[in-house]
Amino acid sequence: MADEYAHHRRRSSSSVITAGGQHNKQLSLPHKPTGSDTTPSSSDFEMDSIRSSAELGHDEESGLTYANRGKRKGIPRDNSTDPQSAQDILRLEAKLTRAALLRTTLINAILIALWYGFSISISVYNTWMFSGKQLNFHFPLFTTSLHMVVQFSLASLVLLIFPRFRPTASHAYTPLDDSTADPLKSPQDSSKPLMSKTFYLTRIAPCGTATALDIGLGNFSLRFITLTFFTMCKSSVLLFVLFFALLFRLESPSWRLGLIITVMTGGVVMMVAGETAFSAPGFALVMSACFCSGFRWSLTQILLLRNPATSNPFSTLFFLTPVMFLALFALAIPIEGLAALGAGFASLSETKGLPLSIAIMLFPGFLAFLMVSAEFALLKRTSVVTLSVCGIFKEVLTISTAGKVFGDTMSPIKISGLIVTILAIAAYNWVKWERMRAVARQEAELKAIGLIDEVEDNA
Repeated sequence: MADEYAHHRRRSSSSVITAGGQHNKQLSLPHKPTGSDTTPSSSDFEMDSIRSSAELGHDEESGLTYANRGKRKGIPRDNSTDPQSAQDILRLEAKLTRAALLRTTLINAILIALWYGFSISISVYNTWMFSGKQLNFHFPLFTTSLHMVVQFSLASLVLLIFPRFRPTASHAYTPLDDSTADPLKSPQDSSKPLMSKTFYLTRIAPCGTATALDIGLGNFSLRFITLTFFTMCKSSVLLFVLFFALLFRLESPSWRLGLIITVMTGGVVMMVAGETAFSAPGFALVMSACFCSGFRWSLTQILLLRNPATSNPFSTLFFLTPVMFLALFALAIPIEGLAALGAGFASLSETKGLPLSIAIMLFPGFLAFLMVSAEFALLKRTSVVTLSVCGIFKEVLTISTAGKVFGDTMSPIKISGLIVTILAIAAYNWVKWERMRAVARQEAELKAIGLIDEVEDNA
């Protein structure tokens, strides 16, 4: 039992103290370098070596990474400490635990707030732009493809101005298990590209296409359905997210997780029950978008974990948005038509003026860039299911905003659904908090023991 517990402790990550930030030099322990200066190619980042869901869960709940696992290996547990040393260890453990939890919670809360603000703004804006009762611009696919051009330009600008966001294999590649880099598995040819054509076509292209369909079909459905009904249907994306997360072994099944998600989904359905203006085309479009959304979130998490070229949101957008533009534009040509597009833009220019018309079409791209940046950052710190659960509360806020902006009413059953959803979210967050606190306490214990041992050795 002791050996099993020791092995379990070694499997936790060591970056919980700063939750993804810079380590405190006074508290970090010396560790051995990986010893590998080679540049891996994309072929070395295959999905068949994705780490198990148990390992993923521990790191996701505490904001940990795999880059510093070696720091805590070999730390002896001193069971012969005197009472004073034991008190010092307990106080240090408590301090480190509080600091880790506070930092992790604060950063995640800021990212969630930013994600909520940008996402709700985009939903309201797109509804205003594409709805037949508002601006009634009939070209959502082409407009969304322009948003991809804006995001690609902004991502390129960030990578150009801030070199630290440029992906490099030396800092991005780490083995996904507890072993050191294997020279037989690690590529030795430094001339191999960071992003190979094979990886781009087999990994980046499917993810970009699924993302484009998720966004494009969702925007297209707003021509036929209200934002409230759209939000209700999008809440079912949790089922698809969970399906693909289990399929790709990103999450392990849990009855608590299933119960909470079921209750939350039921609450959202209650909030938008009684939809009278049902549209079959709009419903089919939004449900297709949900399917693509579940696939793209799981595949996006794999990309972020597996390849250094997609190690941050800006490099990810740099590689994804060209595929998204091509996919959306290819759909826009036969569905919306270039001739009709020209006539529609001319009509918009006559009404709003040319500069304002261009701004109307491009502005959501800036909002989308900011939203995706916060979204990807939150995904790297948590998990795909965690992000989806947080997205449920975002849908609640979206429905409330739609009621105020577009006049949607809130019946008693909708208010009841809102309460049910909030309670389910609170229960889920409590479960996640307890798990995160346990992992943080365990990491703090290892850090405290290692620090005290180091001080005693230097005395």
